[in-house]
Amino acid sequence: MAQHKDIPTYPDNGIIYKGDYLKGIPYDQYIYRMPIPTENVYDIRQFGAVPDTDYLSTEAFCAAALAAVKTKGTVVVTGGVYIVGSIALYSDTTLFIDYGSTLKASRDLSQYNDALLSVKDVHDVTIRGGGKIHGNGEFFVNLPRTEPRLTPLGYTKLPPQLLDPLGYPEDTIRFAYRERIRYADNRWNTEAPDINRPMYTVWVRGSHHIKIENILIEDSLDWTLDIDYSEYITVKDMVIDNNRHVSNADGIDVMSSQNVTVSHVFISTADDGLCVKAPLAQGHDGLNVKDASLTMGPSKHITFRDCTVCSVMNAFKIGTETYYDIEDISVEDCTFIMPDIYPGGVGGISIESADGASVRNIRIKDIRMNNIVCPVFICLNKRNKFGFANEEDAVQKKYGGTIENIKIENIKAENMEIPCLVTGWSDKSHTGRIRDISIKDFSATYLDNTEILDIKHPLYENIVDYPESNAFGDLPAYGFFFRHADEISLENLTINPRSSNTRGKIIFEDCNR
Repeated sequence: MAQHKDIPTYPDNGIIYKGDYLKGIPYDQYIYRMPIPTENVYDIRQFGAVPDTDYLSTEAFCAAALAAVKTKGTVVVTGGVYIVGSIALYSDTTLFIDYGSTLKASRDLSQYNDALLSVKDVHDVTIRGGGKIHGNGEFFVNLPRTEPRLTPLGYTKLPPQLLDPLGYPEDTIRFAYRERIRYADNRWNTEAPDINRPMYTVWVRGSHHIKIENILIEDSLDWTLDIDYSEYITVKDMVIDNNRHVSNADGIDVMSSQNVTVSHVFISTADDGLCVKAPLAQGHDGLNVKDASLTMGPSKHITFRDCTVCSVMNAFKIGTETYYDIEDISVEDCTFIMPDIYPGGVGGISIESADGASVRNIRIKDIRMNNIVCPVFICLNKRNKFGFANEEDAVQKKYGGTIENIKIENIKAENMEIPCLVTGWSDKSHTGRIRDISIKDFSATYLDNTEILDIKHPLYENIVDYPESNAFGDLPAYGFFFRHADEISLENLTINPRSSNTRGKIIFEDCNR
């Protein structure tokens, strides 16, 4: 088998700064040694893979994966680090990456169709073993405008509204997030190239009965684990350890999928940690753009349990891509943190319907947060990013979707920086209303830094823009601000403001409680 050397497309991009990675992740609480299987085993070394070199083992892996199909066998990766481009698994097979061994992404863009590891249109596949999948993420993005901030800003200041994606003016916390992100495109008008990178590190698409357990994914090259148009998926005992400044490096995305359970995972990442979406189309913006029109659908019956998330953006999020309905989502016994770079994580619990989806029956309880800027953000608008699938949808979704039956209980948040926001939308002719919101046993304390306020009257209505908690400007309440919402139940809310606070605790605007 011919040997091909791994030659980086962008060799100067692999710089790592202090603060890019979270220190002290308790790997041994999630990842453990397992005995290597002995029956129907297909060791990639037997097919020509060579460890611990600069040479590619893609062909060897692919040969082993195909051979395993004949006996419903196990592809084994052991004995070192193996560099691969795009690889795939097949039905009724197992990928076993041994503890201490690694599948590492090629730095050569020509080695990819779009995902590093595809689990596409298959069934009954397991990925396990205690080893690592490494995405080499720094090599697929440009260097940031500035290095990570390792000391607090000392103040909290929001932009007046969403003026631009980068969060100008420069002295706001939104800009402080954005300027340290490594984008794949030329975001800062420099000589940096636009990099058309692969979109997924691990892509589960159109599949069922997939189990991923006892695996470490490190340094994602874009989205980390995407579960897409699939059902009966189990993820447990996993660590995701990403560069926290590689743009779009979500932790786990569940898109248009059903009956998914994620439990006992630790995620440190740049973008949303645990995310549920339901777009009109796959929305592919990676290498294999033909996949952009793949069929999608609703997301339902999804559980996240016992997860620790350290995210620069949102720890848990429904959205933003929300065309088909999202329902019956449970999040429980989770910890959301950002201990070492500043500002803290953008959001803890974010629930959005922006493109016509009905988002309903959401249960969130027993959540602990520390250094999360906005603990709760719930937003309904009518961005309608995707257009409409047919004339009937154009009529039904023209004025957006709905958010209803949301239960949030037993939340403790330390060092929050901006108020919680629950808002629908209203223009001169229509109003999109949120309904049936219950918040119980909510305890939060502000970071006692300086706040710089500029409360606008009237407050900004985000009707068609990207929804984000730090893009509405300052609110008149320090605790919760409710707008265009009905049937609101609040019980036992304790929120300790800054010592310099001048705002009221809870304000309702255009609400029928």
